[in-house]
Amino acid sequence: MAPQDERTYMVTEAMLLSRNWRRRQAPFYRVEEMAKMFFAMSASWLRLKMSADPEHPETWFVRDGQRMQFRRSNPDKPDSARVFWLADVEPMAYSLHQFGAIDGARLARILTVVQAEAALYGLFDDPPVGEGDDEGAEELDTESADD
Repeated sequence: MAPQDERTYMVTEAMLLSRNWRRRQAPFYRVEEMAKMFFAMSASWLRLKMSADPEHPETWFVRDGQRMQFRRSNPDKPDSARVFWLADVEPMAYSLHQFGAIDGARLARILTVVQAEAALYGLFDDPPVGEGDDEGAEELDTESADD
């Protein structure tokens, strides 16, 4: 049975979309960066967890009973590199915990890293006046990401 997700997260997609990231680097990560930085694992490990298996037909990453969908550097090309946002980490970590792939202590360490990253990017601060008002501010430059 897929875990149900009724949590409130520290970092949300709305927080990321409220800023104009075209002026500076946004908190997004390639597969290798995501695996190493947040899970202390390899890119191969993360790719395996994103794949369905007999015990996890929706993959290891399930939110609200549905398979999590991850962005691609070029949304028009299904084989382009995956790009993860900081807002993806918490639901991924909770899903791994609910499936028993990580214990509570490791979950707590992952959430500490998420909180630190969010603070470094100023996500807990109000966006500067006018920063999130630019047309197209939600469009991040993800073209340089590799899978």
